[in-house]
Amino acid sequence: MQDDNRGLGQGLKDNKRTRNHFRLLWERRTLGSEVSDGHSTSYPSLLSHLTSVYLNAPVLALPVAKRQPPAPGLRSFHPLASSLPCDFHLLNLRTLQAEDETLPSAEAALILHRKGFDCGLEAKNLGFNCTTSQGKVALGSLFRDLDVGFLQPTSLTLLYPLASPSNSTDVSLEPMEVATFRLRLG
Repeated sequence: MQDDNRGLGQGLKDNKRTRNHFRLLWERRTLGSEVSDGHSTSYPSLLSHLTSVYLNAPVLALPVAKRQPPAPGLRSFHPLASSLPCDFHLLNLRTLQAEDETLPSAEAALILHRKGFDCGLEAKNLGFNCTTSQGKVALGSLFRDLDVGFLQPTSLTLLYPLASPSNSTDVSLEPMEVATFRLRLG
């Protein structure tokens, strides 16, 4: 008697108005980069990628009272010696489970995503210092005070090795490629 054909055999009575914020990014193509043959490009601009990351994962500023001295065991942690190129996104960096559960694992999983972007859009005075590296990242010099002793490309689930371990720490990715690596930092 109360079914309104919306699912689960019951009427929905929790329709509530929700507040939404939408952002529109208008970009203009540069002269000479018009789309030919009516085919549209499939990649957004680098500015739209960075805006999307900023909106989806905003920076949280946590205030600290200046009157209280910091706890003796706490210190700042800066794992990266330099920032990644703007077209790379660090999806995950986590330790792997060790065979002996009482000891921490020496290996970590690194998942990188290289964003594809369209260079035919205007990029004047973006307000940020951004560089790209043509799809190459040197993982050996990426981490502060840590050396990459072992690097092996694996499947996305980390179950199957895709290549033998390498001494080279240089990684090259194509646009819109996601790559997973098993590495040992020391």
